[in-house]
Amino acid sequence: MAKPTRITMRALIDAIPQQIWSGPPDGTLDYCNDRWRSYMGLGLEDLRGDGWQTMLHPDDRDRVLKAWHESVVNGTPYEQEERHRGGDGTYRWFLARGVPLRNAEGRIVRWYGTNTDIEDRKQAEEELRRLSGQLLRSQDEERRRIARELHDSTGPDLAALAAMLVQLRASVPSAARKSRRLVSECKALAEQCIRRVRTLSFVLHPPVLDEAGLEDAIRDYVDGFTKRSGIEVELALPVSTRRLPRDVELALFRVVQEALANVHRHSGSQQVKIRMDRNADLKLEISDHGRGASSKVPPAKRQPRFKVGVGIPSMQERVKLIGGRLEIDSTSHGTTVRVTIPLGRERM
Repeated sequence: MAKPTRITMRALIDAIPQQIWSGPPDGTLDYCNDRWRSYMGLGLEDLRGDGWQTMLHPDDRDRVLKAWHESVVNGTPYEQEERHRGGDGTYRWFLARGVPLRNAEGRIVRWYGTNTDIEDRKQAEEELRRLSGQLLRSQDEERRRIARELHDSTGPDLAALAAMLVQLRASVPSAARKSRRLVSECKALAEQCIRRVRTLSFVLHPPVLDEAGLEDAIRDYVDGFTKRSGIEVELALPVSTRRLPRDVELALFRVVQEALANVHRHSGSQQVKIRMDRNADLKLEISDHGRGASSKVPPAKRQPRFKVGVGIPSMQERVKLIGGRLEIDSTSHGTTVRVTIPLGRERM
């Protein structure tokens, strides 16, 4: 059987329903198949060398070229989601992958890659993110409404009830000990309800978050958390008069709530540290020193020390919606929750 010629191989590659490209070890391109050339409306001579870079979206260009340069220098596979301009001037999302071909001595002799259209997937993800954000905002508004109702109506009603019980006890003859004791128990129960309603109202949505901002809301919440749980919390928060956008402050406050709740329920740690810095990025870190998995216990039998319940995925989604990143590092020495949010000029 005759070996396929270079021209035959090019014809076969052009017939594949996938954008395919290749180039020499220096990271330039010398070949793009017909499917890619047709999409961009350019000829091969326009794309050779670094010509292909003209189709990158301006917002992706620096990131893509940096990642491609690192792959070429280090000889590692390349993978990035990036927007490419088509012949009609519109951009679509592609998953670009590249792998090096090495010779017997291990030297890279050529790069081969593909571009896969993921525009429909990205649009579906964007729609899901929009709906998720809408759901979270609706949830927050409902929590704010319930908290306000508890604070403005239920709380005062219970306080009035406690006051009336004091008056009632004073009107009961001292000889009627059973009746006086019953009224006293009712008053104690009413006062307990007042405390619980205040706590629930604050947990649902602390008014200080709207009135004074994130740092004061965290300090106020931590004070109540320590009284309820006995867990000491060390705070290292910036002194800043600049307010962050409402959605950013709320998302970060919810992260603090959920992280402290996990420490209380699962960690066993009696000390927590919360640190926040505001520079080019806002960085929030909650760390504890709770019990971890013993190295003597087989991995299959180890119990996760940081329970990922409904709250953690919700926090991840909240942080994603405000353009940030949430990471959870759980080891035998404790757990650290980190949030990083880029602070543009409009947020600083």
